Amino acid sequence: MHPILFKIGNFSIYSYGVVIACSIFVVSSLILRQGKKEGFSEEEFFNLIFLVVIIGLLGARLLHIMVHLAYYLRHPIEIIAIRHGGLAIQGGVIFGLLAAILFLRRRKLPILKTLDIFALYFPLAQAIGRIGCFLNGCCYGKEINFFLSVRFPFDNASRHPTQLYYSVSNFSIFLILFFLYRQRKNLSSASENSADLQSWIKDGDIMLFYFMFYAVSRYSLDFLRDNLEPVFFSLYPTQVISFFTFLIAGGLLILRIIRRNNKSIK
Repeated sequence: MHPILFKIGNFSIYSYGVVIACSIFVVSSLILRQGKKEGFSEEEFFNLIFLVVIIGLLGARLLHIMVHLAYYLRHPIEIIAIRHGGLAIQGGVIFGLLAAILFLRRRKLPILKTLDIFALYFPLAQAIGRIGCFLNGCCYGKEINFFLSVRFPFDNASRHPTQLYYSVSNFSIFLILFFLYRQRKNLSSASENSADLQSWIKDGDIMLFYFMFYAVSRYSLDFLRDNLEPVFFSLYPTQVISFFTFLIAGGLLILRIIRRNNKSIK
């Protein structure tokens, strides 16, 4: 845990903010480059990225405040104090997704193809961002004694480093999505013999796979968290969101597959 990266006089530079900024810069650059490869206007894609980042950060902060509403009602000034952490990624995804869809519809750009590019690199941003959570000491896990446990300065208990679990899980999701995305691109330019193979993954599927994989990961790992309050059947708010996210994304993917099979039969 190293919440303050360094100081310039009385001004502190917090590791959480630096890591989040780095994750945004790295992933935005990758998304912009991928967009150019796919034939999108660099200016259009830059504007979209900027919008998604701003709205996503606001959404992430809003959901965090809602999850910890009792605390922020007692300490309202802390609502604007993000230097200590406090971004609920699911809120960022939801608000960022809505902002992207509205932008793409207004500019008459391909929605599913574009969202796939964002979904491809978003778990990489999450993987990097969780390092900031670890350095900041937020999002920590329950007490446990085993070889992976860590101790934070705020107490003497050995705890699950859930921040690192999230990071590894998100990076694994990124690798899987990257493989699927590359396979789709390779198959789309392959010979007619691969037609049956490439029919199983279309524009929009990468996004749905992301939502499904992340929902399972978040739902599972949140059982190890120690600083969340259950709200429904002993589930945390983030687990409830993950549960419905998986159902919706999985249902949409199944419907898309059924429709493709029906078309192929005809």
